[in-house]
Amino acid sequence: MKKIVVFLLSLLMGTLAFGERIALIGAMDSEIELLKKDIKNIKSEKIGEIEYFQGKLEGKDIVLLKTGVGKVNAAIGANTVIREYKVDKIVFTGVAGAIDNSLNIADIVVSEDLVQHDVDLTAFGRPAGLIPGQETVEFKADEKLKKVAYDSAVKVLGKDKVKIGRIATGDQFIASKDKVNWIGKTFNASAVEMEGAVVAQVAKTYGVPFVVLRAMSDKADGSATMVYEEFEILAADNSAKIVKEMLKNM
Repeated sequence: MKKIVVFLLSLLMGTLAFGERIALIGAMDSEIELLKKDIKNIKSEKIGEIEYFQGKLEGKDIVLLKTGVGKVNAAIGANTVIREYKVDKIVFTGVAGAIDNSLNIADIVVSEDLVQHDVDLTAFGRPAGLIPGQETVEFKADEKLKKVAYDSAVKVLGKDKVKIGRIATGDQFIASKDKVNWIGKTFNASAVEMEGAVVAQVAKTYGVPFVVLRAMSDKADGSATMVYEEFEILAADNSAKIVKEMLKNM
């Protein structure tokens, strides 16, 4: 009888592990193409304006999608992949602008947490970034996913190229040094981009663990000299390697 119980438990655990599905999300083509080409048994489905690719990557069941740029696009993609594909975890990857001056071009920031810097109800006595109905400004990344992301990035790039920090999101391309400084001072953020915190908010709403990885496309002091096209190729290659390494350890 004991052997039968152990067998049934093992079978159940195997079924649960097999059934886990991971969403891999980017905002632009370059952020998903290198992953898409390696998906086994790939099939796709278009819902609205977003195409969702299902299959196996590094032995894991995944759903890969490009949301498009900006908060609304990111929210649509995150909401749909959770509700339609029942994903258990979310990994968002892409590029960002560096706020922390210690970061260099192509360095990786793994999200400690994320904030929405363009939410402003300070006229009503609320802190900058606080969304009505939320208790805190920040959306915290899952601790286990954060560790897997950090360890994987360090393995691929080396410890001096990886930082765990706060990522700020807003529907603005930040080109002003004054604005960069304001976001850094107000939110203690390491990097700024246009999607991550919204994916985090949607994931929190549904109780889905998440983490965001961002490769730095430029330095806050304007000293980066790499041509963007060169950076885009490098960032895409590094991000794909890191995500694949993560999948091996999830």
